[in-house]
Amino acid sequence: MKLKTTLIALFSCAILCSQNFVEVQLPKPDQLSPFFIGPLFKSTIHHGVTPPNYNGKVILFNHGYIDLNQTQFLFDNNFYQKTYDEGYQAVFVATTRGGGIWVNGELLAESIDIITEKYNVTDVSIIAHSNGGKAAEAAMIQYGKKDKVQQVFALGTPYWGTYLADISQMPWLNWAWRLTGLNEGARTSTTYYCRDVVRPYLDNNPNNEPEKFVVLGASGYFNGSNLLARAAFTATGGILLPVQGANDGVAPYRSTLRPGAEYVFRKNDFRAFFDHIDVSLGQFSWPYVKSYLQNRSRNSNQTFETETPANFITESNYYIIHSENEYDKVLLDKNSSFAVAEILHEKPTAEFQGFDQDQKKISTLKSHNQEDHKTVIPFSESNIQLKSDSRFAAFIRQNNGITMSLEHQIKNNYPTLKVDIFSKKKNSELLVNTEIRGVITKTSKIDGTSLKNDPEVITFHKKDGSFYFDTKNLDEGVYSLFLNSESNGNFKRSIISGFVVGDINKALNMDEGASDIFNKTEKSMKITPNSVKNYALLSLEGYNISDKISIDIYDVTGKKIMDFVVPVNQNSQYNISENLQLLSGGIYLLQVNKKETIKFVKK
Repeated sequence: MKLKTTLIALFSCAILCSQNFVEVQLPKPDQLSPFFIGPLFKSTIHHGVTPPNYNGKVILFNHGYIDLNQTQFLFDNNFYQKTYDEGYQAVFVATTRGGGIWVNGELLAESIDIITEKYNVTDVSIIAHSNGGKAAEAAMIQYGKKDKVQQVFALGTPYWGTYLADISQMPWLNWAWRLTGLNEGARTSTTYYCRDVVRPYLDNNPNNEPEKFVVLGASGYFNGSNLLARAAFTATGGILLPVQGANDGVAPYRSTLRPGAEYVFRKNDFRAFFDHIDVSLGQFSWPYVKSYLQNRSRNSNQTFETETPANFITESNYYIIHSENEYDKVLLDKNSSFAVAEILHEKPTAEFQGFDQDQKKISTLKSHNQEDHKTVIPFSESNIQLKSDSRFAAFIRQNNGITMSLEHQIKNNYPTLKVDIFSKKKNSELLVNTEIRGVITKTSKIDGTSLKNDPEVITFHKKDGSFYFDTKNLDEGVYSLFLNSESNGNFKRSIISGFVVGDINKALNMDEGASDIFNKTEKSMKITPNSVKNYALLSLEGYNISDKISIDIYDVTGKKIMDFVVPVNQNSQYNISENLQLLSGGIYLLQVNKKETIKFVKK
């Protein structure tokens, strides 16, 4: 009878109306049914029951994703029960799934007004998990709610972004982000977007009150209580570890360190050896949050070094191959006796086989340290094609000390990309005739609005021993970058990164009256079908080409594979099937007259 009453209460709950939110009244914590399903497609405010010992204080919980919001009061999470027992009014706010920091921040600001009015309080404390912590600072600073927020407890919030989001901006690697269960919201969580836009804009804003933020950054991606989450976070955390250090499987520890905030845990603190899901659970985080709620004075002994990566230079001793490209091979550097492939794969378990140049199977290929979604394979032979029953990306690490570094030098809103190649061992002769190239894609506006653009190949110019690319001729926006270096068979290196071009302060004024004409064009370029096998038709509509069409074909690293010329005709359609027949299977870029570029797949 009790269960029946609970279910009736849940599914016939009072749903109130506000401009952007559905409002739902929850039952008491001990009456919540595990069968409860709240709104999944609408921004929602779940109101907890006011406890009999109500102390007049409201705690607003925000995850930042609609369908994960309910994990803060359901299943094995005791946040709702603990706050109820302690006399706090709990309210759980779900904003959007993939809207990003500015969209979710504006919605959170609206919910703060709704909640303070409903409970007749002047301010709330916020417990925010993951991207919810970034939405909280946007609501306070950009949308003017700082006086209505007493404190923010940020649980595993990547204030400086996460390399997993960088990876997600590579179309052939976005499945790796989905392993975390987050799926969307990556555009404004990249390391370069947070570094170039979010942190300088918010940290230097006169409305910024960093002392209101208390950070709980975890370091135990390998130690989650949920077995399914642990499998995914062990894989993603292993990818993050060499790039960004200690992490919880999604948020690197040093990325959680919001400048000027209070930091509860040090890096690798044994008390914080839990993963990105566990840090959101009351049984792990409530004792620390409770101590700060009861004593608002800051604990000066917790203001240790920040390690904020504002000037972080990205380094790589690896190159990246992935399963969609038959032309990708495991290659040993010259004078290198072995390499190690750290492989992230879409299926939890995957089988791998290696084939030599004659497509003969390599019998010596042995997997080591195989875990769900991750496999490590050593290689002592070169020019091996790696095949699997799962999509994968392999980071091929070499042992000869050759490293590529990427530095962003900002001047007048236009970054210059500086690349250096250096050797930590006495083999500098391998660095001769090095070529640096990249593939960039404009992925969004500066405000995070998604854009669909084709990739563009860029080349770097050498000066005083370093390589440079100046972005001053690029349009304003956010760009992903797949950077590659190569030297006559001596070595290969890769870096996944990105950068932002333009005036962030002007762009984030959120001018709703601005006309959106960026994607409007009368020109059209496409290959039919996009997955080319035996037939390929190139269509060029709206291009003023008088004589001939020069076509360059590149692989996804920006390396030119071939070039050819076709004569102009009146119908603007060109059969290029014969030209593409000799290409191996994989992803390619086609460039017309050294300008526009489109992507296609060769089967």
